[in-house]
Amino acid sequence: CEECGTIDLDVAYLKVFKTKVCKPCIEKIPDKYSLLTKTEAKDDYLLTDGELRDRDLFPVWEKPNPHKSTWNNMLLYLRRDLEQFAVKKWGGLEALDREFERREEEKQRRKEKKYKRSVADLRRRTRADEWEKQRRERLQLESEHEHTFESTGDGEQKCSSCGLEIEVEEF
Repeated sequence: CEECGTIDLDVAYLKVFKTKVCKPCIEKIPDKYSLLTKTEAKDDYLLTDGELRDRDLFPVWEKPNPHKSTWNNMLLYLRRDLEQFAVKKWGGLEALDREFERREEEKQRRKEKKYKRSVADLRRRTRADEWEKQRRERLQLESEHEHTFESTGDGEQKCSSCGLEIEVEEF
């Protein structure tokens, strides 16, 4: 084992990740030897799909998906490998944290912009409703207008309050 020197190695880690480590050390040092899913790797270390697909960069352990067997296999990566690559890519863990914060702020900005757009749209629609209400008041129309038709002759009728004209056929 790279950590404690025992000869009782975890076969899966040796075979998949080419890492000589025992099960007790895997449990004692999760910061180095824990396994991360593809989604966690992308979220935690800001890696792309292309980088994670490169088997030369990252050995991957494919296991059946525990949630549903018909879904794609779960891809597991060794945290140590992901962290080493992220440090090289971003120039250190502090730079990775700064980039993560920048992306979170950008996401928040986009969310606020979308919210402001929806509020502006709501205000615009409310103004249109207000304009319609004022028009009705100006014309002395009721909000729920009911036509009262009076016959003007020749089969035509006219609403006494709004002036709507309709043709009526008499049998």
